[in-house]
Amino acid sequence: MFVEPVRTSRTFEAAIENLLEGIERAHLGTDDRLPTEEQLAAQLGISKPTLRQALRVLERSGLLRVRPGKGGGIFMDTEVVPVDAITTNIAYEAEEAVEVLLARRVLEGSTTIVAGLRATEEDFAGIQRTIDLMKRNLGDRPRVMGANAMYHRAVVRASHNRTLESVMRTLETDLAPIRDTYAGGKAEDERAVEIHQRQLEAMCARDVRTLAVVLDEHYRMLEESFARALHQSWEELFAEVSEQTLKLAQPSPAT
Repeated sequence: MFVEPVRTSRTFEAAIENLLEGIERAHLGTDDRLPTEEQLAAQLGISKPTLRQALRVLERSGLLRVRPGKGGGIFMDTEVVPVDAITTNIAYEAEEAVEVLLARRVLEGSTTIVAGLRATEEDFAGIQRTIDLMKRNLGDRPRVMGANAMYHRAVVRASHNRTLESVMRTLETDLAPIRDTYAGGKAEDERAVEIHQRQLEAMCARDVRTLAVVLDEHYRMLEESFARALHQSWEELFAEVSEQTLKLAQPSPAT
């Protein structure tokens, strides 16, 4: 086996450490080829989005080069591990993750509120089906994550706005490795199902105020896991944007 499985909650950083150990054990030099993405993800026991996040850091740092397509692969770009560059790019990746999570509050929150106002009964039924699918697969993490992705796509479709759908596809791509790295476990998945159900109920009632509160609780789940992994508080990273988005969702006083 080229790399050892990841055995920590900090999946992304552990994947980088295990990849570096595998490279050194195999005595790889410049232009040598690493195993494929499929092989590395299976050996590390992580998803492809999380693996690609780790590979992106190592590529930015000048250790690897990743060539897509037929005849491509993952190759060594140098035989000397650039430790300082890797450390810098891990920190940069964490900063980018904060930006993605903050963008999620603004973009996904607004899109969900639009969906709550414009969704049809057919849309609501489709969203409920994805929640039921999550419930049936609790304990099977890959299937739960697949059903969770279906849930979010169903909510976005309910906005009946193509521009929002396009923006949210990009955001979901950026969110995937963050979810994989910093969230998980049956208890957390059960809580996500319960929050999704309450979110749908608020959407069905066209209750924007309650919907904003439930969304805030939803977003805090992943944000708190992320903050703990970085040994920072949720308040330091997210409280200000959380407060402002909740205020924007409050109904204006009667005039």
